Amino acid sequence: MPRSPLFYPRGPEARPPRRRRRPLLAILAIVALLVAGYSLYLTGKWAVTRLAGAFSGKTQELPVTTPPDNLRPEVERLAEKIRSAHLNKDINKWLGCYASNYPKLGQLENSILELWKNHDVKEVSYRITTVQRLGERQASATVVWSFQVYDQRSHDYQLLRQAYRITLEKTNGDWKIRDSKEENEPKA
Repeated sequence: MPRSPLFYPRGPEARPPRRRRRPLLAILAIVALLVAGYSLYLTGKWAVTRLAGAFSGKTQELPVTTPPDNLRPEVERLAEKIRSAHLNKDINKWLGCYASNYPKLGQLENSILELWKNHDVKEVSYRITTVQRLGERQASATVVWSFQVYDQRSHDYQLLRQAYRITLEKTNGDWKIRDSKEENEPKA
């Protein structure tokens, strides 16, 4: 009698079919839901704005904004150059802050040189107010200067404070002082 085999082959088992995963399809579905939700949100927001305008009798228009014309940084840059020129007693830097057509610039230069000759400038500060554009290449500002100086003759410290109404002119891309008038009393 023939011997029965030790190994019995099995018949085909019925396995459940393996599910195919489709991650790209899932991602596309999520993106589509997000886009649809955002579109609905914007449409609803627009509809509420329109309805509110219809019930109030006013149309809603967005305000037209123009960038502010802020010359303050330019005036501060100029004042900082003057401050540095005083602290370093640099007449060329100081003259570079004034327009060539500044009235009596030579006399003003001589008075600054005389100040530097007789005094050591210890501290310079300024306060800028009322900056206004007068034209495309002109502006004005009020600057209050405070100088702490050491008088070499009297060996004493002094505080000099004065307000000036300055007129600025833009030449070669830089703002320079074209004219200045002393104000009677410095504004606090």
